[in-house]
Amino acid sequence: MASMMLAIIITVAGAGVLVGGPSVANRGKAKLLGFGLMLGGVTVAGLNAFIVVSVGEVGVKHFLGQVDPVPLEQGVHIINPLSTVEKMSVREQSYPESGGIEAIEAQTSEQMNVALEVSLLFRLDPAKAPDLFDRIGSELQIKRSIVLNAMRNGVRDAVATKSINQIFSPDRREIANDMKAEIQAKAGDRIEVIEVFLRDVQAPPAVRQAIDEKLQREQNVAAEKFQTEIIQERAQQQVEEAKGIAEAQQIITSGLTPEYLMFYYIEQLGELPAGSVVYVPTEGSIPLMRNVGGGR
Repeated sequence: MASMMLAIIITVAGAGVLVGGPSVANRGKAKLLGFGLMLGGVTVAGLNAFIVVSVGEVGVKHFLGQVDPVPLEQGVHIINPLSTVEKMSVREQSYPESGGIEAIEAQTSEQMNVALEVSLLFRLDPAKAPDLFDRIGSELQIKRSIVLNAMRNGVRDAVATKSINQIFSPDRREIANDMKAEIQAKAGDRIEVIEVFLRDVQAPPAVRQAIDEKLQREQNVAAEKFQTEIIQERAQQQVEEAKGIAEAQQIITSGLTPEYLMFYYIEQLGELPAGSVVYVPTEGSIPLMRNVGGGR
């Protein structure tokens, strides 16, 4: 619109120079200047009749408060030079932009407040662009009116159906899918919700303390179980060791015959040093003492 107004001003200026030009002596230069200005104005107006819609965009044409219901797809279009074209992106967009997050407070099914950090991917439907522009406004206004409100309300409705244990469960993918369904229901067919990302969840201080205590108890139970397993393993080792000793003693006892004991006794006597005193058992249970020498 601004360029079209400039074209009109230039054209009117050129016509003014032609009509109210200077004296006869300079009339030739005045005509040349007037025609030049008019030609420039017409050129600017002609360029304003062409509009280029880039890849990944859609154009919405409007003139004097009337919005054309037919969107302008990517490419070159010839339009009314007095019309204005609002361009919108139809590519996947993140909200908030630039990798930001939206902090939302919600209540669980137990009426406990939790703080969540959420972001999403969405896309505008090109066919809906003229209607959205007519009812809401520019792309920025659409984001603030539809995307933000649908995100906040959808997240709160999804969390309201979950318990605090479900919110803090490791499977956040299921919770994010429920949020996506609720956000899409709030937004309707005005936008397409592609993905919802649940970045972080913070519980109230009392809940966080209870969760920390529960985790500590679980760790203590696991440590005690581990110690019990060690004790049981050591006890089993001792049982096996006692069994081995008992079996060895049984083998030794079964091999200690009178003949072997007499042989072992005589063999040990031969290894005693000279002058050793030996108690010799007798049949009357009266021990005899003898001096023996090594090997003699």
